[in-house]
Amino acid sequence: MAPKIAIIGGGSAYAPGLIHAFIQQADVFNGAELALMDVAADNVDMVALLGRKMAKAAGARIEITGTTERKDAIAGADYVLTTFRQGGLKARHLDESIPLKYNVIGQETIGPGGFFFAMRNVPVIKAITAEMAQLAPNAVLINYSNPTQIVAEAVNHFTDVPCISICDQCSDDTKTILKALNRPQAQVTLEWIGLNHATWSTRFEIDGEDGVAVMERHLDEVLAREDVTPRTKRQFLLAAAYGRLPNSYMQYYYFREETVAEAQAAPQTRAQSIMATMGSYYAHFAEQVAADTPQLIHVRGDSLFGDWAVDVIRGLVRQDGSIHILNVPNRGALPDFGAERVVEVPARLELHGATPLVQDRLPSEMVGLLKMLAEYQWLAADAIWHEDRRALEQALASNPLVLSLSLARRMLDEVENAPL
Repeated sequence: MAPKIAIIGGGSAYAPGLIHAFIQQADVFNGAELALMDVAADNVDMVALLGRKMAKAAGARIEITGTTERKDAIAGADYVLTTFRQGGLKARHLDESIPLKYNVIGQETIGPGGFFFAMRNVPVIKAITAEMAQLAPNAVLINYSNPTQIVAEAVNHFTDVPCISICDQCSDDTKTILKALNRPQAQVTLEWIGLNHATWSTRFEIDGEDGVAVMERHLDEVLAREDVTPRTKRQFLLAAAYGRLPNSYMQYYYFREETVAEAQAAPQTRAQSIMATMGSYYAHFAEQVAADTPQLIHVRGDSLFGDWAVDVIRGLVRQDGSIHILNVPNRGALPDFGAERVVEVPARLELHGATPLVQDRLPSEMVGLLKMLAEYQWLAADAIWHEDRRALEQALASNPLVLSLSLARRMLDEVENAPL
């Protein structure tokens, strides 16, 4: 039986590329329904219409619907893919700008910015899982919404809904590193473990050679290049210092002062720069809706070339036991963390979830920070789920980038009173 896939956030600028990725695998999703849901009626209507034209042009038998009613999209679904941003980019701007006033990094998944984002997204996830239990009791939640780790901790601890949280940072980091090495076509093997946006490689090869050795060999020339971002240069420096490839988000911990100074000096937040480009995406979508044969070339993200979420759902549909780097309950796979903690680790897909593969311990110089992050993210999930202000303060104070109860209280007061 062909699956129904509800996409919550289906009117976003990412969604047309996501639909394109499903169409590229139409043999697996033959007869499937993509039920797009978004609170922005005009956007979801446009994306659904564009998706239908794309499917027809490709000869793909995929039904695409659009609605603003979340329960209608979820009802009878086999998979629910969450890819939404509660509060939109205006709220993200607050997440990024408020912490900077207190000399703490503002970022959508890291530090207090990620905490504020979770305060908006987790309650929506809570409602979605309740609707799934009622309207789609056999469905699997595929969570793409940030902050991935906190969302996964909440769903796995407080609901019975099967949940796989996903992140494509592994793919993004690989592309960025190869670009810095001037080897964009090189073949990469990368496996890493830890927490979402806080991982270290266990296997990393570039064209069969040790990837860290390649990065070390080219370190000086990469550091000298003006076209390589400071973020990527720091990833090279951390790889050379620790002998493993770090997730690029690790810069916010190991280069804390530098990343804060850069963000404070920037003329606008990342949210503001994205907002300035959003009109161009929807203008392109409107042009392609009017075209005889849509040619999608301008979307947010990399979905035009395949999508991590679609690959995971394909594996679940085919029950092929494929292995992906996923965020799932540990169950003893990473001996450095409790069995109940959510970890990011290679995992084998099953009918209604994924089994993490057992790994070796991480070195002490790497795992200490990760243990702090794991406990912080669990505290955040618990406090946000139960709407406990005292627990919210304690959770935010335990974040490695905050470590101050008074600071946590001041930032919480400000974000709660900030107008959107």
